[in-house]
Amino acid sequence: MPRERAGQAERKSTWLLVLAAILFAVMALSAKRASARLGGSEVACLRFAIGLVVAVSLPLLSGRRLRPQRFGALFLRGLFGGVAVLMYFGAIEHLPVGIATLLNSSSPLFVALFSTLFLREYLGLGTVLALAVTSAGVSMVVLGNSPGLGLSLLRSSLSLSGQGTSLSWALVGLGSAVLSGAAVTTVRAMRQTEGSWEIFAGFCLIGGLITLGPTAMHWVSPVAADWPWLILMSLSSVSAQIMMTHALRDVPAVKAGLLLQLTPITTLTGGVMLLGEQLTLTSRIGAVVTLLGISWGVLERGRRAARSQAL
Repeated sequence: MPRERAGQAERKSTWLLVLAAILFAVMALSAKRASARLGGSEVACLRFAIGLVVAVSLPLLSGRRLRPQRFGALFLRGLFGGVAVLMYFGAIEHLPVGIATLLNSSSPLFVALFSTLFLREYLGLGTVLALAVTSAGVSMVVLGNSPGLGLSLLRSSLSLSGQGTSLSWALVGLGSAVLSGAAVTTVRAMRQTEGSWEIFAGFCLIGGLITLGPTAMHWVSPVAADWPWLILMSLSSVSAQIMMTHALRDVPAVKAGLLLQLTPITTLTGGVMLLGEQLTLTSRIGAVVTLLGISWGVLERGRRAARSQAL
């Protein structure tokens, strides 16, 4: 019976994780619509503000107080995650939303790299090859979205002022994946001492402070037409985060990593079908290669974990 209950819990959590992945895509698509007028940093700041209200109020309503333990680690998680979201939403503002999400979704490979550097986990040849495949796919996506290569593009790509270039913002999107990988590695290092609500609240608090500066400098007052997208973006983000946190208790890491690739796939599809975004052939091929590389890396980490447990 315990095994049967565990199987039922995993099946239920699997569908919950699928829904979370789709809601993360809804968040990205809504953020794209909202950032058309408001700007990425302001949209990110509003997301953090609403998330913080939820992260503090829901535990209190259920009779639970937040009890953070490792303030330094929580700050680092919020710092890495907050800057990652700021960069991600900036990329969403300036790039096709599917491309921005795909670049951000390459973070599992950076988690593997940082886990090796800072948590002393073995990387393995398979993961190295998966990193190489993902890097090749990301390079194709980046180059496919740049207007051309040359000295003028190189000069403009070194500056993120104004509208910038597609290459500049593609690199920003990739940077969000690097920092997301650092944030997740920080979470893994403190998961034995901090609860999910404490981690999420710290993330929203620090992230809100980080995005507050650029938001104040470029503030645009939302109008009635903006609020439906802002509300949908915030609710889908918080709901997806809560669902994912709950589901990860019962779904194996490998399966979860593969299921979460539904987010870039759904976002790419939604960007083309709902927003009329066009992708170059190079970007389409690069997207497929990137997803294959990420999936390969997730599978390799799962096999290595299984071998370690067997020993």
